[in-house]
Amino acid sequence: MTPLTLLGLPWGQLLPIAATGTAALTLLYVLRQRRRRLEVPFSPLWQKVLGQSEAQSLWQKLLRVLSLLLQLLVLALLTVSLGDPRLGRSTEGRSLVLLVDASASMQALVPALPGKTRLDLTRAAAEELIRGLHGDDLGVVVQLDGRPAPLGGFSDDERELLSQLGQVTARDTTADLQAGLLLAQALLQGRPRPQIILFSDGGFDESALGSQPSGVEVRFVPLPKSAQLRPTDGNAAITSFAVRRYRRNRLSYEVLLQLSYFPAPGSSTTAKQATLQLYQEGALVDVQKLDLVPGEQTRKLYPSLSGAGTHLEAVLSLSDGDIDLLPVDNHAFAVLPERKRVRLLLVTRGNLFLEGALLAASAGEENHLLIDKVAPTAYSDEKAARYDAVLFDAWTPQQPPDAHAIYLDPQGDTSPFEIAKTVTAPYLSDLDEQHPVLRWVSLADINMSRASVFRLGSFDRPLAQMLKDPIVIAREQPGPAGVRRSVALGFDVRQSDLPLRVAFPVLLMNAMDWFAGDVDEDLGSFRTGQTLVVPLRNGQKTKAPDSRIAQMKQVNLLLPSGQLTTVPVHEGIVKLYGEQAGFYNLQVPELLRGFALALNLAAAEESSVLVRSELRLQKTVLRAPDAGQPALKRTLWPYLLLVALLLLLIEWWTYHRRWTV
Repeated sequence: MTPLTLLGLPWGQLLPIAATGTAALTLLYVLRQRRRRLEVPFSPLWQKVLGQSEAQSLWQKLLRVLSLLLQLLVLALLTVSLGDPRLGRSTEGRSLVLLVDASASMQALVPALPGKTRLDLTRAAAEELIRGLHGDDLGVVVQLDGRPAPLGGFSDDERELLSQLGQVTARDTTADLQAGLLLAQALLQGRPRPQIILFSDGGFDESALGSQPSGVEVRFVPLPKSAQLRPTDGNAAITSFAVRRYRRNRLSYEVLLQLSYFPAPGSSTTAKQATLQLYQEGALVDVQKLDLVPGEQTRKLYPSLSGAGTHLEAVLSLSDGDIDLLPVDNHAFAVLPERKRVRLLLVTRGNLFLEGALLAASAGEENHLLIDKVAPTAYSDEKAARYDAVLFDAWTPQQPPDAHAIYLDPQGDTSPFEIAKTVTAPYLSDLDEQHPVLRWVSLADINMSRASVFRLGSFDRPLAQMLKDPIVIAREQPGPAGVRRSVALGFDVRQSDLPLRVAFPVLLMNAMDWFAGDVDEDLGSFRTGQTLVVPLRNGQKTKAPDSRIAQMKQVNLLLPSGQLTTVPVHEGIVKLYGEQAGFYNLQVPELLRGFALALNLAAAEESSVLVRSELRLQKTVLRAPDAGQPALKRTLWPYLLLVALLLLLIEWWTYHRRWTV
């Protein structure tokens, strides 16, 4: 027997309501009946009315009781409806996770249906399945994008599931299919007859079509035939947008764009004519006519550009008559790296090689590197705190400065870098060329008379080693005033040939850029679907606002859509996840500068607008889901209200027919 459960008011509240209503109705019926007034034209009718009061039959008494019973039954139906009764679930019910693809490719247009996107067709297919679910089925909708997430809880209510489906919104990211399947598997853990139903165009990277979750059946609903690609269909895309300033002249910059045209299967290889426009702060900088060869990449370089703006946008459009299926990858955005200024304090007894390298590093960059020199006897912690960075030449202070620092041959007990041993005539065998300090720097054949081997700390990273013995290290240590960065060379540069090499000024320049956070200048844009770590830095000459950065809990973020939201700040660091392509602007208090980031789709698997009618996981073809079997829904209150209304109509009709009183 199917059990009955209440999801509304419990029995403990329904019974007092029913008892009170029953008492009120009974009281009204036991009161003396007041006869209805009848006006008659002659006396025989009066005699008929009076005869009714003298000889009431058993049938008339039963009719009066029947009227009371109808009212009590209506009261019972209304009272039980307040409890939202539901039929118990049978063993035939399924537990379903509707995995709806909301990646960037789902924004692709459907030429056969003007005004429709792939997501519109997918929603229609999912809605049809929801309306056909069995009364015992439970379901939940999960949006599949870069970070899959359920849009509600499991429900058998058709309206609730349709509401969840209406929340699905396409993102400018790729779809993490494996994460979506793992999430669905976790949601279905321990539930009867689990099943995952994937609604998608099938445009996944081949590496994502790997393992299938164990213990869970996966079904696939492809796009309808009306969304299949035609030979004339295709998509033009900007797949890469990089910008960087010139090292020797930071007032100028260059832009590199990579363009592609993704044709439909079976289409011709004729080149497509396209127009590429470059904007700076909304003003048109350049217009180019290009030929895009299907299946090939086209690169466009803009050298020696200049201007005061920092926001760049590229727009790609096909010539009239050619269909471009995906609009989101026709726009690309980049932020021109800011020209950062570093104030350096040089603490030295005198080193012409070092001073010459610093002058070479700062040549051609007006006001980029400001250098002040003092002797060790004139150094103080208060003086160092007024600079962005301090360079110690073969001398070590009593305590580290409140600034970024470079240590050349640090020695003594006060050295912040512990020395494990000293080696004679060392050589460098292992170099971390991926670190920003060693970018474009070669130290493999440097000659040194001696060197100190450092013992690595928890915040240290070896940059150059001799058979796993660190000789050059970098430190990135968080503190109350923000992250402090240091570089230590375990040898005296005057006892080596490093000052005679081009690598020396480049190394110093890289270290200054690393201190200033100016190390990703060739990455003017980032890819959507990634978590970006943005350190909040002080843009003033003094370090007074640094304490404010450490105390900040949140800042405002202006999204590409124009929506203003807040994001948390932890120890001066903001983590952002970009779901939209465009410019992101962090708005911080007046004492700090703002931050701008640019995010682009830059995903070939999405721009290819591939449509699969068949999908395989572990070489197994995913079948279509079973057709729904409409049945009596478990929710009973609509039926109870309908019966109550029907009884009220019957009671009203019989009353006016004078069958009941």
